[in-house]
Amino acid sequence: MQGAEDPLEAYNRGLEHLDYNEPDLAIAAFTAAVELKPTSAHAWFARGFAHAVRGDLPQAIADYTHTIRLDPAHAAAFQNRAAAYREQGQLEQAQADELASHRLKGSR
Repeated sequence: MQGAEDPLEAYNRGLEHLDYNEPDLAIAAFTAAVELKPTSAHAWFARGFAHAVRGDLPQAIADYTHTIRLDPAHAAAFQNRAAAYREQGQLEQAQADELASHRLKGSR
């Protein structure tokens, strides 16, 4: 399969699956993308979002954390991780991430 070797194609396929509310297929596509290009903060972020849509908040948090390691200025990763922390009742972590997100958005 030709597309399996192209991380951008895998990423775009994941976005299409999200558009059709198919988070499991999106996760598989984003996983292919991060395996092919582990330094892609966009792919890690998108996979985290797909996990959140699916309701797997611990995995969403892990993927958002990886996104932040790759791109410490990724405000949306902090914002989404804050929402996941808040939903899990981890309020201190949520507040810290919300603050980081606001600071990053304000520095643009």
